[in-house]
Amino acid sequence: MHGRVSISVQAGEPYDTSTVNDDRNDPGDDSNFTATHGRVSIGVQAGEPYDTSTVSDDRNNPAELKDPNVGRYVSIGVDAGQPMEKRVPFSSYLQGASHITVNGGDFRTIYELPEEVERVPPPPRHSPKPISPSCQTLTGSIPLQWQESKNDKTPFYKLGRLQSTLRLVHKRKVSWPTEESNLSDLPPGEYLTTLLQPIADLFSQLHRPQVLKTPMECISVDFKFGESICGATFTAEDFNDESPPLVAPFIVSLPDKLFNTNGQVSSRVECILSKCLQYKPGVPFIIVTNFQDIAIFSPPTRRRPEAIYRKMLTTQPVLALRVISAAYLLDVLPRGVYINTPDPFPEIDPHIILPEGPPLDPNQHLLADEQIFATHHRHSDFDHATLVRDRARALQFFRWREQAQRRYPKVVAHANDTVTASTNEVGFILPPDVHPLYPFDASELPPDTTNHLTSIQRQSPLTRGGMGKILEQSKSFSLKIQNVLAEGTPRTMCIVYQCQITSIDDTPMSSPSLCLKLFDDRFQHLPSPDEYDEMDVPRLFDTFLIAEMYALNEALAYEKLRPVQGTVIPWFYGAHQFTLPDGMVLYGILMEYIEGFDIAPEFAWTLSIERQIDMIRSCRHAARVLDVADISQRDWHSGQILLHTNLKSKLDHAVLIDFASTTQTWEPDVLNMIENYFGILRILLDGKGNGFDTGIVWKRFGEPDDWDPVHAVVQGKNVQARDMFPYIT
Repeated sequence: MHGRVSISVQAGEPYDTSTVNDDRNDPGDDSNFTATHGRVSIGVQAGEPYDTSTVSDDRNNPAELKDPNVGRYVSIGVDAGQPMEKRVPFSSYLQGASHITVNGGDFRTIYELPEEVERVPPPPRHSPKPISPSCQTLTGSIPLQWQESKNDKTPFYKLGRLQSTLRLVHKRKVSWPTEESNLSDLPPGEYLTTLLQPIADLFSQLHRPQVLKTPMECISVDFKFGESICGATFTAEDFNDESPPLVAPFIVSLPDKLFNTNGQVSSRVECILSKCLQYKPGVPFIIVTNFQDIAIFSPPTRRRPEAIYRKMLTTQPVLALRVISAAYLLDVLPRGVYINTPDPFPEIDPHIILPEGPPLDPNQHLLADEQIFATHHRHSDFDHATLVRDRARALQFFRWREQAQRRYPKVVAHANDTVTASTNEVGFILPPDVHPLYPFDASELPPDTTNHLTSIQRQSPLTRGGMGKILEQSKSFSLKIQNVLAEGTPRTMCIVYQCQITSIDDTPMSSPSLCLKLFDDRFQHLPSPDEYDEMDVPRLFDTFLIAEMYALNEALAYEKLRPVQGTVIPWFYGAHQFTLPDGMVLYGILMEYIEGFDIAPEFAWTLSIERQIDMIRSCRHAARVLDVADISQRDWHSGQILLHTNLKSKLDHAVLIDFASTTQTWEPDVLNMIENYFGILRILLDGKGNGFDTGIVWKRFGEPDDWDPVHAVVQGKNVQARDMFPYIT
């Protein structure tokens, strides 16, 4: 073995030293190496034995090279049928699989696949039969003169739109086929429609409710050219309801070459194109293939009088045909309708009549400030709808805030203070049918993330004596404050304390140190009313928060992340109502106390290279945990990422805290833009060389996951998810 190497090998082929390109230009020297999957990058130190834990594939995930039958997470460009872990981009649905079985049901999120994916069967073999009538006789017109448009970028715009659409709905559930017949045994026409039917099935499951009352279908089109030349298109009742009626692309397969030796369109293809235009004059695109080559033909339009075509190069023609057909069908359909995508920038419908809230009673006089000051203790004691409509009451609210901040300290508890709590009382209850739309399925995590979580798993500090279960089932408990951990900033409403349980339901108990986070909205930063004129009073409350709801929001995030608590997420012990020594009642959450350091640049630069690498990798896994859980952090900063050393494994890893400002998907039409990858990436790069080594960050943090919809420029670099369809060029 020698330095760090990068090896490119095909699945199952012996390692060839000629394919080695190491960092030091040293020759490779291990002719016995056999890879079980495509491209890998292997890091080994000089003189050290080969260790599979140092192997990662194109996606920064560990590759297990011992067993060629082990599934793994790989690029979608790998041949269908190669070992593949189930969590791959949704585009694999279009790539298809025969004999798919689904563990635990017939529904998966749309970027998942079962563990075994078989190769899409090749097309049936049929000998071409001559076409006796001339093209002119068939159509009654002279064939169009088709011109190749080599620089036409239209196909790639359409493929890009398909990818961005799928990424916006990647959490949606679709039905997977549980079995299919052997496609290669079907007649050519049936093979083509069966191959393309998953596209129609996709739209039939992801559309808006007002369309596709009956499912979309892929149907055969008979051009009377014999059995070996087949046509297909897509149809739905709704297509005729549009104005003008929608015309789906045609897909045509034939057994012989599409182009002559001089590169011109063959006479047979010209004849087929003319027949397509005679059959449906308004067809926007005709996709022609012999299952080796694919060409997209675009008839003349009002804006473009030329008849043009574009050759599509691909290493996977059958898969590419399905993907290209889906992209061109999506292009002719109204945006966001036949695949119901949430709008990243929703506009307010001017026809919606919003409720105005309770009417103002002219007989109800404004209470004196002294009375309000004595009876109101938090934002929820005020009526929000009234505040934004009544300037006098709005100004009184701000006078209340000013006197509260003047009279009461932000730090409301000190060392050795006793705080009592009403268990699981948060002051606000969601209706039973209101919950985040997408649950957290830990099985969606890739293997390297799962392995990382396993290696850093901590036992709950309340495991001993069953204290955690006793607390969960209790009515009340008491805490002893040990010290203040974080006072926050003048703009925040939360204070974090270190504490321990001293009793549960009046039974004395003693717990290890825990973490208490109290929410006090009296100290939320709001703009001063002096900065606005009378017409802008409602704008003063744009960022108005209620402590109970803020605490509940963080609790909902922790509850969803319960399967990974004790790893990159602290153990969570509920949201409760706390009574302070002075009688003040606040709402807060109780969680595991994490011994660690936040990764501010001034701390990060002190870490060794090895510890930086461990932390960067752990941060990537932590970001992926939030992504899979559909939890998006909206105010990333270095204080939310702690470096903790696992006491058992001695591994350095990240622990994420502070989920009060996170968002989840509550309605399918409202986009929850997931930006955790970029949020953490910017934190790691924040030191500009004075914190984490930027070169190591770029090398070790990895790329966005395939379904990540965000495209950003970070330090001058374009960062986005890789192409879902790398085999189409």
